[in-house]
Amino acid sequence: MAARIILNPIAGNGKAQKLFDAIEPYLPKDTVEVMRTERPGHATELAREVADREDMTVVSLGGDGTHHEVINGLMPAGKAIFAVLPAGTGNDFVRMLNYPKAPQDMLHVALFGAERPIDIGKVNDEYFLTVSGVGFDAEVAGWVNQHDKSGNGTWIFIKGVLRHMIRYNAETMTVKVDGAFRSERTFMLAAGNSAYYAGGMKICPDAVADDGLFHVVWVQDLPRMNILPLLARVFRGTHVQHPAVRSFQAEQLTVEGPSNLLVHADGEIVGHLPVTLSIIPKAIRVRTGRV
Repeated sequence: MAARIILNPIAGNGKAQKLFDAIEPYLPKDTVEVMRTERPGHATELAREVADREDMTVVSLGGDGTHHEVINGLMPAGKAIFAVLPAGTGNDFVRMLNYPKAPQDMLHVALFGAERPIDIGKVNDEYFLTVSGVGFDAEVAGWVNQHDKSGNGTWIFIKGVLRHMIRYNAETMTVKVDGAFRSERTFMLAAGNSAYYAGGMKICPDAVADDGLFHVVWVQDLPRMNILPLLARVFRGTHVQHPAVRSFQAEQLTVEGPSNLLVHADGEIVGHLPVTLSIIPKAIRVRTGRV
């Protein structure tokens, strides 16, 4: 079976290039081609070239942002097999794939691992793998993407949190699900196809990537002094027990609110409100390690 590795050499502040250097001696040269990205959006273009090939494994070598670009090239066709070689600051998508740590073993799973069909999220016209959200975390993600991408993904996110705690004000958002709607002053809302974001924060703890549903976490307005204690609970997934948090499952939802509010998906800014989020069940096959 053929494979195309899409390498973002600057991902993870050089981690991607180091990982590639470690695996290069073990690449089957006759069946694997390596394509390097040269600009934002290039990974999407390179993935789209082979999206219709069922015999092709497309390996994203980079961080969650690179994986986001690649999946947007593979969808909506979804015929090629998707795999990752994680080398970013957050590496949240790979957490559910049971990948080994050693580079050579990781490469073997990416090229020859078991196939598992997973759901793909869609926010308006953009596809995503992990979590999409609006509100406080999206504003933090927007700042992080513009100002600082060095270091550990979680600590970068916390740095953004500290910068935004004082200036961010909750806004009224209207959420529509199954014909019903509710309006609340909202701190943030996240819809998870998988549990993690921001380098290991378990924001949507009940999300399962092959159940055809989002786990939606809706955080109401709360006093500024309560923000950090609540975010600390996100690492364990216990924030959903907080009285200011509602959580539920949905195949589709629409979020409306002020049009200046950013929306993120896989940590990348993908637009502004309003948005419609929907799940595409078992939309693509991914390579996984042993359970």
